[in-house]
Parts: sequence; structure tokens; C-alpha cells
Amino acid sequence: MAMITIALFTFSTPALALKPIVVQPETERIEVTTLGELYESRGDTLQIEAAAGATGTTGRMSVRAATPGTNPNWIVFALTNPTDKPIERWLTAERYSLVGSGIIWPDLDARRIEAVTPSLGFVPERIKSDRADIFRITLEPGQTITYVAELSSERFARVFLWKPLEYEVKVRDRLLFNGIMLGLTGLLAIFLTAVFAANHKMIFPAASLVCWCVLAYLCVDFGFFHKLFQLRPDDNAVYRAATESAVAASLVIFLHTFLRLGLSHGLIRMLTTVWVVAQLSLVAVSVVDPRLASTFARASFAIIGVVGGLFILVLALRGQDRALSLVPTWLLLLVWVFGAAVTLTGRLSGDVISSGLVAGIVLIVILIGFTVTQFAFRSIEPIYGAAPSELQLRSLAVEGAGSAIWEWNARRDEIKVSREVEAALGLNQGELSVKVDEFSKHLHVADRERFKLMLWSIHERSSGKFRMDFRLRHADNSYRWFELEAASIPNSDRRAIRFVGLMRDVTDSKRAYERLMHDAVHCSLTGLPNRELMLDRLAVAMTRAKSEQTVRPTAVMIDIDKFRSVNQSLGLVVGDSLLLTIARRLQRHLGVNDTLARVGGDQFAILIIAEQDPRELASVAERIRRSLRSPIKIAGQEIVLTGSLGIAVYDGEEEEPHDLLKEAEMAMFRAKRGGADKIEIFRPEMRAERDDRVTIESELRRAIERKELRVLYQPIIYLPTEELAGFEALVRWEHPKNGMMNPSTFVPVAEESDLIVKLGSFVLMKAAQDCALWQKELPREGAPLFVSVNVSSRQLFRQDLIQEIRHILGRNLVAKGSLKLEVTESLVMENPEQATEILELLRGAGAELSLDDFGTGYSSLSYLQKFPFDTIKIDRTLIKGSGTGDAAGAAIVRSMVALSHELGKKVVAEGVEEAEDVGFLRGIGCEFAQGFYYGEPMPEREVMALLKLVKKSERKMQPRGLFRTKTKKRRGTPVDATLATSGAEPLTPKSPTNSKPAQSVPPPVADEMPRPPGGIAVAPPPPAPALTKSALRQRQRPLHPQSPGAGASGHHRAIPTVQNASQGTNGSGATAPNGNGAGSNGAYPQSAIHYNPAALPEPGPILASPLGRSAQQSIPPPQSGPSLVAPNPPPPALTPPPQGVMPPPVQGLGQVAGPLHHVQAPPQPPLHGPPPVSAPRSQPHRGSAGPTPEDLSRLSPGLAASLAKIAGGGTPRTRTATGAAASGSASDLTPPPVPRHKRTS
Repeated sequence: MAMITIALFTFSTPALALKPIVVQPETERIEVTTLGELYESRGDTLQIEAAAGATGTTGRMSVRAATPGTNPNWIVFALTNPTDKPIERWLTAERYSLVGSGIIWPDLDARRIEAVTPSLGFVPERIKSDRADIFRITLEPGQTITYVAELSSERFARVFLWKPLEYEVKVRDRLLFNGIMLGLTGLLAIFLTAVFAANHKMIFPAASLVCWCVLAYLCVDFGFFHKLFQLRPDDNAVYRAATESAVAASLVIFLHTFLRLGLSHGLIRMLTTVWVVAQLSLVAVSVVDPRLASTFARASFAIIGVVGGLFILVLALRGQDRALSLVPTWLLLLVWVFGAAVTLTGRLSGDVISSGLVAGIVLIVILIGFTVTQFAFRSIEPIYGAAPSELQLRSLAVEGAGSAIWEWNARRDEIKVSREVEAALGLNQGELSVKVDEFSKHLHVADRERFKLMLWSIHERSSGKFRMDFRLRHADNSYRWFELEAASIPNSDRRAIRFVGLMRDVTDSKRAYERLMHDAVHCSLTGLPNRELMLDRLAVAMTRAKSEQTVRPTAVMIDIDKFRSVNQSLGLVVGDSLLLTIARRLQRHLGVNDTLARVGGDQFAILIIAEQDPRELASVAERIRRSLRSPIKIAGQEIVLTGSLGIAVYDGEEEEPHDLLKEAEMAMFRAKRGGADKIEIFRPEMRAERDDRVTIESELRRAIERKELRVLYQPIIYLPTEELAGFEALVRWEHPKNGMMNPSTFVPVAEESDLIVKLGSFVLMKAAQDCALWQKELPREGAPLFVSVNVSSRQLFRQDLIQEIRHILGRNLVAKGSLKLEVTESLVMENPEQATEILELLRGAGAELSLDDFGTGYSSLSYLQKFPFDTIKIDRTLIKGSGTGDAAGAAIVRSMVALSHELGKKVVAEGVEEAEDVGFLRGIGCEFAQGFYYGEPMPEREVMALLKLVKKSERKMQPRGLFRTKTKKRRGTPVDATLATSGAEPLTPKSPTNSKPAQSVPPPVADEMPRPPGGIAVAPPPPAPALTKSALRQRQRPLHPQSPGAGASGHHRAIPTVQNASQGTNGSGATAPNGNGAGSNGAYPQSAIHYNPAALPEPGPILASPLGRSAQQSIPPPQSGPSLVAPNPPPPALTPPPQGVMPPPVQGLGQVAGPLHHVQAPPQPPLHGPPPVSAPRSQPHRGSAGPTPEDLSRLSPGLAASLAKIAGGGTPRTRTATGAAASGSASDLTPPPVPRHKRTS
């Protein structure tokens, strides 16, 4: 007991006087802590000044701690009784209060007040209590007493002054509340434990563990735990810390078990296991350090609430039903954790708050119990601890299979159906559990009688099994298919027959089956019948035709031309759209009973039932053909397709429908071989023909591997000089059995398969390799020999073609510009936009482009301007007859050549077979020509032989090194000066002693003058005198447009070409056999001067040597004054070889004189005067012999004449009937007659 001393100590700390607390009789409770004075750690002795009494006198008191060295806290307060009766009050301090106990290092159960020391009177009596420190205080009337309370705890406890009766009432009320909470929790814990005994699911022991732990905590909090187990009340702090840790651990265990976290990811399973172990370890720590254990337990409640909430949220979003059912409980737990945290920190106070937290945790436990109870007997829940029964397994199987129970009671004539069927049909519960007649009303009309008949049949048998499909009406009046399988229940009473079975919704499978059946006989894209259904209907029509006279089946087979290339270039989506458009167009031409079918990728068939005469059939076929030709606008493009049609009419000889359809296919293939957009009617003789397309395709595939294909080359001639410019590559198939096969036989087959790509690559590589050999054999630096290769549609629209061209040119197989790709006009018009892009890439890769067959297809001038072609090839059908009197054809060809030159493109004429064609084409300025007149397609070895002949001719024309004939210089005319500067002697009239006088030449007729490309015809000057034969042989060669002597601009110089009267021609440019140069009739052709005034270049160097290579001189600048011609855009640069082997038939003074506006025309001799003499020519090599007459006789007329002229002025001699060559000199050789060749390729 503290010692009280009323004295004055010098060394004591003075204290201020207290203000006494007035105690009224009606006051039930006074909180002393807020009204008294608090002293913290003042030592073991406290000195204070007591409150003044009724007399106003004060005193000092000194209080010593009950246990020395504890340095306790103190509460000092004074009480006064203003009444005239004594007042008894209880001074109380709860040993544990939730409010303000703290989270970190909390204040647990402990004694609060060690002793109470009054300043006057007796020491207050301690009342025994396990839950609080209670002291009885008695105040006499009018008495004022100061009390000093020594505290036992580190924190200041809340001290109240209670009225004894009110305090007992409060305790009794709290005992009632505590009893209710304990009862609810205990009952729930017992219930969940009992449920686990009946249903061995782990969620029940986990939930009951939470209930038991909460029950233990409430027992400790209510002060029942130590009384129940006869424990010391002083150890309640250990019990409280242990139960708090146990509650936290039980929540983690429940969350792990209920949400099945053990079945989740291994990391989550490991973390939850560690968490549970850590929470359980806190129970053991509470025995050693209760405050430490309680700190971690209280903090873990917040962690459990947040982490558990995240788990529940994630699983709930994934659709787990357990997580969804736990959401309300966990939300309440989060609210409770927040309220407990606010209360523990002292922000909320009061008895209501403490009671609310206790009620909240009990409510949480109750919700947990309700949540787990709903999963007690669910059949879909996994069963732990015991094997499922057979009934449970069957129930799970039925539910898993999506089936429903169907039952029929024959005695009651009732049908019962599970709720799942009614829900699937959108019906209310019980609508299908009715009498049989009512149930039949929900069936489809077509299934009602069948359903009733089935029930009657099994009722008569009294047992058995049955299976049937029927349709039930949905609430939206649609029908769904159901499959029913049922069997009778064994029963001795035949009247009480019952059938039980399963119903399953099979609507999706039924619809899938119907789709499969439809797709089996229909095209999935267009919805049209396929080949099988077409044959079936054709068989029915043929059967009807045998008995009905009005039925006469007719099969029309339609194949879309070049659809594969369009499909590959534009894509599958556009291709499908095209097929749909074609199908709609074809359906417009069908009758009521006719059938349109899609029998292949790009093939359609039409079955016409009614008998029609040939004119009507032809009319229908023509309408179909025209409808296919109509342009189709799709994907921003206009596409034109054509079709090949084959018609076969049933005549009674066909036994099977395959035969009639096969006949239509034969006719269609015949039409396709004849060209696109054709109609062919089947004829009986077509049956003898074999369709070898499949055989050809397989043999062609092997032929490519065995290298049975041969590439032939047809010469291409540069017309102005008749030089050999290049060749066109043509492929042939050397079949081991059928011999040499024409491309028209196997190329269409290759285009319909992937062989066209391999075939095109083979021809392209072979042509490039052979062209490289030609250029080595006959090198030409300015413009080497070129080769032209045809490109198919599939090869053109293939990206590998560009890489292939780059590979060929990159390996330097051929010189750049000597590989020409020929593309047909119809091919580029299939997809003009994409073709333009690909052609630009090919041109950028180094290949030159030629537009083949121009004038036979679309001939679109707008696209001709857009396409990047270098050369235009005029088709042979336009060339034929244009030079022999066909005025209309000649006008068309002349216009096409002029148009091409205006667009900057070169022109190649195909199908040149007559000498008249050569003269006509040369006259209109056409650069190149090819045809049988210049030679048929020849193999590579014959090409090499031809090149050797050309090489011999050129070697004969070369000068002999240093021994050159000196030219004589003349003064006077500008022409003489020009000739002197160029190294050539002016042509002067020969004396009569040297040669015969030249005959006169009539003036040229303006209408007969040829018009050069891009230029205009100009009236000629007076004709030049005729040259003698020797002068003719030494005539000057014309300048090549790309030779070193050409103009600086690279364009062809407009050099007037004089056709001398002394050079008699036979139409091919060959010299006449007579020595004076006259023709066979003694008449001389009229001379003409023609040039290109639009191509007048700037002054530049020009060659004047006999071969146009030896010397370079500059042309004097033009004289001032107006030009003789109007300026036009320059024509394209011509690219013939720089060295020719075939000189032009007309040459003369203008070839060395230059353009007319550069120099003045020389004075002309009299009309009947002697001819001018040309400059002497260098002598050929003595050891270089030219081609022999035997060599020339083996060539075509055009090539033989050209080689003969360049080799020495002679022509190849004719062979006798015995084959021996006729004797005579080279000058006496006569060219063979021009044969009429028939083109085969």
C-alpha cells in the first residue's frame, strides 16, 4: 500500500491544486480519465497538492509506488459530495478493451489499477472481478477527497466512476448479448461438423473450423474461456492472441479449400500452403510472446481480406459458381476488417462499436455456413472421400450428354418431359407434361400420326424398345428436331405399362446432315447442281425421251476461256465473284424445266429438256456467248470473259447420261482448240477423235524432264539495210512416237496446268543461252543480235519471272536489251492495271517488251499509250496482201506504222512471204520484218551455220589494213568538200573509155515515193546518173542509227536514199543478172529520195568508210535561214546491228551527203549525160572468200539475195534438175524463184 505523508519536502516536485469532480446522486457514470490529471513515468514517488476542502485549506500528499522500481503511471483526481448523504461509487477499469488497444504491439488482457490512495479516509476496497479492476469508494456528505491511482499497464486505461446498480445492469445485459453470440456460433459450428459427417466434402470441415475458432475467440473475449477450462485468468492475453491467430489461419484454410486453389497453378498452390503454415505458426508464437503473435494476426486480417478478394474476383469473372456465391460474404468481411482497424486505432469508441464488431464476425460466420450449405448435395460437385454411387454416375452421364428424361404412362396416357426440353423450346414449366393428345399438338403436322402410331405399336407389344425422330414447335413457331430413345419398364401388369427414355436435341446435327446432302449434289459457291445431280437429271430426261416425243434432251457444255489466269492475277475472292456473276447470267437463258449445273472449276453445263429446232438451239447458244462477253465491273476493274460452247443433242444412240455429256465436252474442246469464244455442235465423226489432253499433259511433263522439247528460231531482218537483226524463239516437241508436234497441240494443255511455267522457263533459258553463243560467233558492239521469246499469261503474272530475267541478265548470259519478251495483246487486256505494273518491272530488269499480234484483238489506243512496250508486232493477217494490191490493208498497215512511230515505238511485221511485201514495208518505214520470205524456223545448228555465212560476207567486205585506195579531192561544190572531208571520192561521170554511158532515169512520181516513218515525202531533186556495175558494187553503206557515225542524239539520221536506175531489182533487192543493171524487161525503176525530216540531228560525226566504221568527220553546221521541213517529234532510235550483211537495194549520193539542210545539193549532170563515178572501194582480203553459190542456194530467197549482194554483187545461181550447180561467174548467178510458203506455226 502506498505510504501517505502530509508534509513539505524540499526536494519534491510541486503540483498544482486539483479541481474536484462533483458527484451527484443521479449520475450513473463518470469517466475519470478525462477529468483527472495523468502523470507518466514520474518515478516511484509522486507528490501532489490535494484539492481544497470545504474550509478552503489545501495540503500536500506524497504517494510511493507499491512495487519499487516499476516507475508506474499515475492518475490523480478529486471527488466531492455536495449532498447531505453519503454516496457510494465503484471505480472501474476494464482489463481489456477493444477500443484503442492498437494493431502494432497491442494492449492485451492485464491488471489496470494496482492501488488507489485517498488523501483522507480509508483506502478503497477492491471488489473481486475477472474482467475489470473495481474499487468501492464512499464519500461522506460535504467531503472532498483527492485520490491517487497507481496504474499497472504501460498505457493509460480508461477509468470510470460507476453507480453500483447501473454497473451490474450493464454487466448483465452484456452477458445476455454474449450468450446469444456464443449460441449462434456454437450451433453453426456443430451443424457444419455434423454435415461433414453426412457429406464428406472438404468445404464443410473448413467452414466448421472457422466457426470453432471464432467461438473460441468469443469465449476468451467474454471471459468464459478460463472458467470453462479452469485456467488462470491472468493468462487471458495468451488465449486472446492464440484465438486471433487461429481465426486468421482458419479463414486462409477455408479460402484455399472452398475456391479449390489447390487445383490451380503450382505457384499459387505453394504460396497458399506457405501462408496457411505461417498463420498456424502464430498460434505457437502466442504462447511465447502474445503481443507479437497478436500483431501479426491482426495485420494478417487485412491481407486475407485483400488477397482473398482478388482471388474471388478473378474466379468469379471466369464463371466459377463457388466464387460467385462467396462474393457477399467477402464484401462483409472487408467491411468488418475496416471497422475493426478504425476501432483498434481509437478513432471509434463506445460499447456499441465493440458489440457491433462481435455481431459482425458472427454474421460472417453464419454467411459462410449458408454458402457452403448450398453445395452440400449438388450432384455436379466432386465427391471427396468416397466413390460415387452408380446412380450418381448415371445422373452425371445424363446431364453431361445434354439429354432429358421422357416418360410415358400407358394407363394414364400421360407424357412427362424434363424441364430442360421445355426450357430449350421456350415453354413454361409443365406445358409438355400432359396427355398424349395435348403433347401431339406441339409436334410437327407431318410427325403427329407417325408418333401416335409408334406409341400404339409398342403398347400392343407391351414391351420393347423404340427410337424415333420428331420435331417440336418452339415458342417462336419454329421447329427443332429431337431424338427419342425409350424402353419399357418390366412390369407384370400389362395395363400398367411405362416407358422411360432420353430425349436429345439433334437440330444442329440434322441441319448439318441436310447441308451435307445438299452440298453432295450442289455447288457450295453458286448453289447450282453439280455433275452428279446433272447426270441424274440427264438420265431422267433420257428415260422420258424414249417414251415422250416432246422430250429431246440437249446438253450444252460451257468452258470459260483463260479463267485460271484471271483467277490467279485477281485473287480467289474476285474469281468467286466472277463465277457467281456468270452463273446468274446463264440462268437468264433457262426454261422452266431446264437445268444449269457447274460441272468443273470453270465449266458449266445446261440441260435443255424441250425439243427445239437447230435454229432455236443456235439462237440460245449465241445469246449465251454474247452474255458471257459482256464486261463485268468488279473491284474497280472491267473484266471481259469469253466462253467456248459445245452442244450435243440426244439422238437415241447414247446409252448412258455420261455419253451425252461426253459428246458435249468433245464439241466444247473442239471449239476451244479452234480459238476462244467459239461454238461447236457435236457431230458423229467426233467420236472417233481421242481426247488426249490428259495423255498429252503426262507425256509433256516427262518430255520436259527428258529434254524432248526443241527450240527453233526464225530470223528477223532489219529492213532499211536487210541486215540480220535477231531471231524469234519457237518451241517444238520432238515426240518419240508422233514426231515433231506443233505448239497448238500441247501449249493449250500446258496453259491449263502448271506445265506452262516450266515450259516457259525452259524456253527462256534456252533462248538466252543460244543468244549468248550467237553474240560470241557474230559480235556486234553497237546492237548485238537479239532473241524474242513469247510469254504466256500464267508466266507473265508470276513474280518469279522478274527474278528470272534479273538472274539471266545478271549472269551476263546475254547483253542488256538483246532479250525481248513478246506479250500478246489479249493477254495484257485481261488485267491492264496489273499488266502495266509487271511490264514496268520487267522493263526495269533489263528486258525489252514487244506487243504481239497487234491489230487482231482489242487494239485499245489508250492502253497502247500506257503500256511500256518498246516494239509493236503487226499480225500476219494484216500484212498478207498489203503489198500486192490490197489498198485497204495497206492503208491500215501504213497507219499503224505511223502511229507506232509517233508513240516512239519500233515496228516488226510478221508473215512476210512475198518480195512485194518487203518493198511495201520498207517504203512505209517499217524497221523489222520476219516471215518465210526470210526463212522458216530453224534449229540452233542451222542458225550457227547462217551466222558463219554472214561472218564470211562481212570479212569479205573488210578493207585490207594499210593498203587503202586514196581518194581524190575536188574543189568547187559543197558536195565535193563534204566528200573530201569524209574520206570518200565524189561520184563523177565516167569517161566512155572506162564504162558504158548510163541510160537516163525518168523522174520519180510523187505518189509512188515511200513515206519514211515519222516523216514526210519530199519532192526529189533531178535524178542522179545511173551507176555502173562496178560503181554499184562500191557504193557507200548507209549509216546505222546506233553506229559510231550516228548523230549525237542517237536517232536515225535522215539521209536521203537514192535508188539508182543502174541497180535493177527483182523485188527483193537483188541485182538483175544483166551486166548493165537493167531489169529483165529493160526498164529501170524510178529513183526516189526519201528521208525523215523530223529526225534531223545536231551536227555530229559521220562515217564515210565503205563499211561505215573507218573514219569519223564532223558535218558542217547548217546554213542560216529557214529549214526545208517542218519540225516533228523525233522518232524512236532504231536498233539494227551496226554491221550488215545485206545492203539496201537503193543507195547513192545522199548517203554521204548528209541532211539536205546541212549542205547544198550538188549540181546535177544533164538528164541523159554519163553517170557519176563512185569512189574506188578498198580491196577485200585475198584470203577471205565469201559464201559459195552452194551455200546461198540453201537459204531462203530474201537471205540468199542479201548475202549475194554484199558478197560481191552476185546472186545465188539456180540448180538444175539433177541438182548440180550451173556454171558461170558470181555475176551470172540468178536467185531462185520465191516459193509460196504455208505457215505452220
